[in-house]
Amino acid sequence: MHLWASSRPAARLGLFLLASLLVVVGLNAGSATAQSDVSVETTLLAKAEDPEAERIPVEGAEIVVFEAVIVDRVIESVGSEVGRGTSDASGFVSVDLPAPGPYAVELEIDTLPEGIELVRADKQQLPVEARDGQPTRVLFNLAEGDAASAARDKEGDDVLTRASRLLYQGLIFGLVVGLCAIGLSLIYGTTGLVNFALSEQIVFGALVAYFFNSILGIDLLLAGLIAFVFGGLGSAALDIGLWRPLRKRGTGLTAMMIISIGLALFLRFFFLFIFGERSRPYDDYAVQTEALFSIGPVDVLAKELVILVLASALLIGTSMALRMTKLGKAMRAVADSNDLAASTGIDVDRTVTAVWFVGGALVTAGAVFFGLTSQINWLMGQQLLLLVFAAVTLGGLGTDFGAMVGALVISAFIFMSTLVLAPELKNVGALVVMVVILLVLPQGIFGRKQRIG
Repeated sequence: MHLWASSRPAARLGLFLLASLLVVVGLNAGSATAQSDVSVETTLLAKAEDPEAERIPVEGAEIVVFEAVIVDRVIESVGSEVGRGTSDASGFVSVDLPAPGPYAVELEIDTLPEGIELVRADKQQLPVEARDGQPTRVLFNLAEGDAASAARDKEGDDVLTRASRLLYQGLIFGLVVGLCAIGLSLIYGTTGLVNFALSEQIVFGALVAYFFNSILGIDLLLAGLIAFVFGGLGSAALDIGLWRPLRKRGTGLTAMMIISIGLALFLRFFFLFIFGERSRPYDDYAVQTEALFSIGPVDVLAKELVILVLASALLIGTSMALRMTKLGKAMRAVADSNDLAASTGIDVDRTVTAVWFVGGALVTAGAVFFGLTSQINWLMGQQLLLLVFAAVTLGGLGTDFGAMVGALVISAFIFMSTLVLAPELKNVGALVVMVVILLVLPQGIFGRKQRIG
């Protein structure tokens, strides 16, 4: 007790980080021994003939995994069987694999229920590259009766039609990335901190919404609102409990960035411990197939319309609040100069904490929408983090409009690039575009030029 009480803050912080590292190592080792690290999984859902009905879970269908030689995403040869599994009542099936590497995943057509068809016969066997540490997902396009014929016709659409749909999906995803990006940009613009723990703030927000929706049975709209508040409060508490004390003792931004990396690693494996490695959807609105309305070749689902409206309102509202409200002006003043802001009577600490609250709440909103468009898992924050950083950098560090525009540009190129690139390489095209734009505008699209030297 005497040693702990008399130690300097740096020593206490070092002990805390050391303990966190030991916990991370222990959780990682425990998870490696308790469960298989390599697996392939899928959820078999068939589109119903009734346009108003949700997708039908396919129970009792078998998938078989074979060793394979894969060249340019094409199965060159198939070897011996390594495992098989049968889908449960929800359509989910998982097969453990002996080691990472290339495999062929085959759907046993004769095990499908009567009336359920595979839309494309040439997609009965799919190539996968199994990775260590997370399940590899595959998707079989199934449909019922006439819905299968309609799906086959849709897959034969021309390039312009497919491009229109991809651009629309890029807009939806861009709004999700934009919410996370503006949260990061606000924090960076005010404190100068590059916060790598943002990835786990994304997971935290999605898990809070999942808990209230899927565990407690609260409607997802209300659960998302609760998560929005919890995400902001958690982010503000992190500032009060960790970042503010570090600022007070003069810790440099580089050291704080490294601390954020350690915090992200600790939280990542903690979320794996409590949630598991399996991806899960929300109970509400996760499966929607019937379009609310259509705009040309683009079908708009109800949940997509909600994301469009709410995400746009949050982004526009945040930008207006930064320019028109007293708190927003205080945030901008603190971002320009802490000392000058304090000399005018602004409480800098309170303003910075407010920035963390707003940033955390926006990141949580993006996380909930991302979980609604895909599924929730312990790595979803890591999947978004690179794109969020790319959006903030492209738009201009510390700018709100820049984060929004950067996110939309990045997301549009991600989806449009699948017209010419393999899906696995879709992020590469977007990042190449980012590099090209930064060669012309080094400060980003909305960033301010600065004189050096």
